[in-house]
Amino acid sequence: MRILHILDHSIPLHSGYTFRTLAILKEQRALGWETFHVTSAKHTGSTALEEEVDGWHFFRTPQSTSFINKLPVLNQIAVINGLTLLCGWLVDLAFQLFMR
Repeated sequence: MRILHILDHSIPLHSGYTFRTLAILKEQRALGWETFHVTSAKHTGSTALEEEVDGWHFFRTPQSTSFINKLPVLNQIAVINGLTLLCGWLVDLAFQLFMR
């Protein structure tokens, strides 16, 4: 089974959210499931579009440089738009790799 996790943020950041997510990922891997991990633009501390952390591969959504990113409420639209673009690209890539 393949699972796409769309995350607000992830390790190496430390929070209850990241530790719970990591526990879920470990259990899914133990079941033999293949997981893919995408973080939103809210993930800070990394400028790379892809990052390997403790054996886990993450696709990072870049932060928007639009003026909307600085406006309350509208900045959430920028986060959603970034995730939509990245997830669309990943789905296309997965289709090409796994559905031949």
